[in-house]
Amino acid sequence: MVNATATANGIHLDQETRSKEIVASLRGFLKHQTERVSLYKEFNDAFKEYVAKRMTQEEYATICRIVTEGFVELSIEILALESHLGGHAHASTINVLAPPTTATATNDPSASSGQSSTNTSSRRNYSLDSPEHAQLIREVQLLEKQKLALTVQGQKWVLEKEAQVAQDIRDQEAELQADRVVGSDEENGEGAEQIESEVQATAVHDAEGRTPPQGASAAVANGGVKLTVEEWQAKVDENRNSLNGIVEEINDKLADIQEAIAVLVL
Repeated sequence: MVNATATANGIHLDQETRSKEIVASLRGFLKHQTERVSLYKEFNDAFKEYVAKRMTQEEYATICRIVTEGFVELSIEILALESHLGGHAHASTINVLAPPTTATATNDPSASSGQSSTNTSSRRNYSLDSPEHAQLIREVQLLEKQKLALTVQGQKWVLEKEAQVAQDIRDQEAELQADRVVGSDEENGEGAEQIESEVQATAVHDAEGRTPPQGASAAVANGGVKLTVEEWQAKVDENRNSLNGIVEEINDKLADIQEAIAVLVL
């Protein structure tokens, strides 16, 4: 509990006023947190639509840009609340990673600078000298940073898995086509030597006349490791479990903030 009177950066505050401002700051953070959850939902829903090919790459990139701008605005507001409560002044916002597509959405800070500067300029420029409450917000912010990184990583792995699924389908179709050719040639009495010569004649060669390695051999030759669909799915599942753990931690921290508010309003 706060004392009957307190001094914040030379400004004399009575207990009731200081408590009310702390509560207002914590409630303001919870409001921003709700907005952040909505942005995450929009981000994840857009990704699902993109993977399902119900959304174009350009449409997905546009939503990613809008969500990124929203994250930045919220982060600026939250950092101002944290500073007002008495936390350290953090110059940088949460690192918003680019969406995992070739159409990387670029963030344009000027698009939201007007509104953000208006909101932050109206914030009182003194500290309430309540670092324990500022720390509650800081802990959520750090968890949210981990959550965002895991979310983007998980989306990249989903795309990798989908790409491998498509490659497996192409490989299966190629094998079926090869089986049809072999079956047809065998019916016509043609031997394996002729089939091999046809393959050699149509093979793609590099500049020195060598046939480049194919399939898994190509992955090894190029310094990469080819993962199966099942292995990609295992990575996606592991990522999802990590995300669920982070979300549980965030919810616990939010419950602590709710409890802190309840204590202050008693």
